[in-house]
Amino acid sequence: MKKTALILLLSILISFKAPMIYARIHLNAEQISELYEKHIKPLNNPRFLNKYNKLPLHKNNLPWDWRGKDFPRVIALLEFEEYVKAHSICPKNAVYFNFTHDPEAYILKPEKSTYVNYSSEDANTDLHTLKLERDDYDFAMLNQTLEHVYDPITCLENVRKHMKKGGILYFNVPACNIPHSTPYHHYTGITPTGVAAIVTSAGFKVLKIGQWGNLRYINYIYSKHTWPDYLQLRRYHNEIQNPAIAWCFAEAI
Repeated sequence: MKKTALILLLSILISFKAPMIYARIHLNAEQISELYEKHIKPLNNPRFLNKYNKLPLHKNNLPWDWRGKDFPRVIALLEFEEYVKAHSICPKNAVYFNFTHDPEAYILKPEKSTYVNYSSEDANTDLHTLKLERDDYDFAMLNQTLEHVYDPITCLENVRKHMKKGGILYFNVPACNIPHSTPYHHYTGITPTGVAAIVTSAGFKVLKIGQWGNLRYINYIYSKHTWPDYLQLRRYHNEIQNPAIAWCFAEAI
């Protein structure tokens, strides 16, 4: 009788959806080195670095025109399109912590999209204290966002709590940038290795990391204190030692 009662109690407890608990992963030097060797070091090859020496101008046909747009975002967009198509990423429920006109949304085309204003004064949409109605998003996107939050790991952990296991996270961040949106600009850049460490610590598995940048671009933004588009920059060679933007695809685990 007692055994039957115990089995019944266990079945009742299992039937309730218990909240998942996420423990932050604290990486050691060896783990960071492994991330670098696997995801960052392979970028230092001529095929990748010379990939956009000549721009595929025929792709400048989205509602998001490249003219007047910060050039590194064009490269990140091209890489985003390539990865999404190569891996047939077709989310059912996507959440964007971005502006509604972000060009990646035109490429992704999920069944349902939710836009969250992370910079509002609402604690439910603040990435540091995020509390959304859904916890089963299978795609989340944060473009040019993590430099504007003071605790990016906590913010990504909160995004993870609202995603289903196996869901895809995508974001891009400056790896080098001029101050802007003061006082809500906390990092001038996050290196590709830093991106790998942040997403891993927040409960994701890195799938793909990329970067683009060159000294000509960096000199331009610091000398003119603005961002050039593809017509103003003109030279597009990717220099591994001078990253200006980093992007990442990661899987919720």
